[in-house]
Amino acid sequence: MKRILIVKTTSMGDVIHALPVLNDIHTHDPAIQIDWMVEEPFADLVRGSRHVHEVITVNLRKWRKQGIRYTWQQWKLLRDQLADRQYDAVVDLQGLIKSAVLALAAKGTLMGPGFSYAKESLACLFYAKRAGWDPQAHAVERLRELAAGLLGYPLLGKPVFYNIVPQKVLPAIPRGAEIWFLHATARDEKKWPIVKWRELAHRFSDLGYAIKLPWGNVAEQQQAEKIAAGIARVEVLPSMNLGDLRLRLEKAGLVIGVDTGITHLAAAHYLPMVALFFATPAWRFAPRFNPHAVSLGDVGREPAVGEVFEAATRLLRGNKL
Repeated sequence: MKRILIVKTTSMGDVIHALPVLNDIHTHDPAIQIDWMVEEPFADLVRGSRHVHEVITVNLRKWRKQGIRYTWQQWKLLRDQLADRQYDAVVDLQGLIKSAVLALAAKGTLMGPGFSYAKESLACLFYAKRAGWDPQAHAVERLRELAAGLLGYPLLGKPVFYNIVPQKVLPAIPRGAEIWFLHATARDEKKWPIVKWRELAHRFSDLGYAIKLPWGNVAEQQQAEKIAAGIARVEVLPSMNLGDLRLRLEKAGLVIGVDTGITHLAAAHYLPMVALFFATPAWRFAPRFNPHAVSLGDVGREPAVGEVFEAATRLLRGNKL
C-alpha cells in the first residue's frame, strides 16, 4: 500500500483515541502516506501528528443545519476535492452511516467495522472489507485492533499518540504550578457537581496552586465562572482554539478532569492527572496508557472531594502510589 485515508471525524475524545493508529501504520510501513478526514473543529488534533500527510476537513454539523440540499452540494465538493487521488484503502474508524457516506467521496477500497461492531450496522453495507476487536478492550485498543485487522499488520507495543515520551519518574510539582480543572462536558451525567469543584479549588488555592478553568462554549464559560467565583488564584481562561489549547495545556503541572475530550488530550500528553469516571465505564475509557494518571470512580460511583484531593496530592508529591 502507498496511500491510505483514515475517516474519523468526531468527537474530540474519539479522534484522540484513534491517533495511535497513525504510529501503528507508520511502524508497519514508513513509506505509506496517510491522510485523515476529520471535522474542522478537531483538525488541529490530527495536525499535531508527524505521521499525517494531509488533513481533509469537513463540517457536517454545519452542513446539516443548512438542509439536505446544501449537504449534498458540500459532499459533491468534497468528492471533487478528492477526485485526483487514488487511495489503496479508505478506513472508516467511525462506523456510522454519516462517516461511511463521507468516506464514499474518496476513491479507494472502503473498509470499516463489521456488523457486530459498528455503531450503526447499516454502515457496514458500504464496506468492502470488515474487521472487529476484542469487546473487552479499551477504546484505544479497539481502534488499533480494527485498523490492524483491516490493513493486515501486527500490533506492536503500547499506543503512541504524539511524538512525546513520558517521564519515567514523576518529579514533585512545586506550589504555584498550574492545576487545570477540566470540568466541561456536553453530557450532564458526566458533570461533577460545581459545589465539589469549588471545594477542591478552595483546598488547592489555600496551598498556593494556580487553578485554570478552560471552556469551549457560553454554557461552559458560565460554569467555569461559577466554580471560580470568590476563590483566590482561580482563573477562567480565555477562549482558545484546539491548537492553542493544546500548546497551553502543556504548561499544566496537574490535570483533574471528567470524561471529556480535553481530559483525553491531556492523557495523550502524559500529563499528571486524576481522571473522574462515574457515568462511563473506567475499564473502557480510563487513561491506562498514561503512567502518571490515576482514575477514580466508575459507573454509578461518583468520587468524593477528599478522594480526589488525596490522589492529586500524591501526584503533586511525585508519587501516585
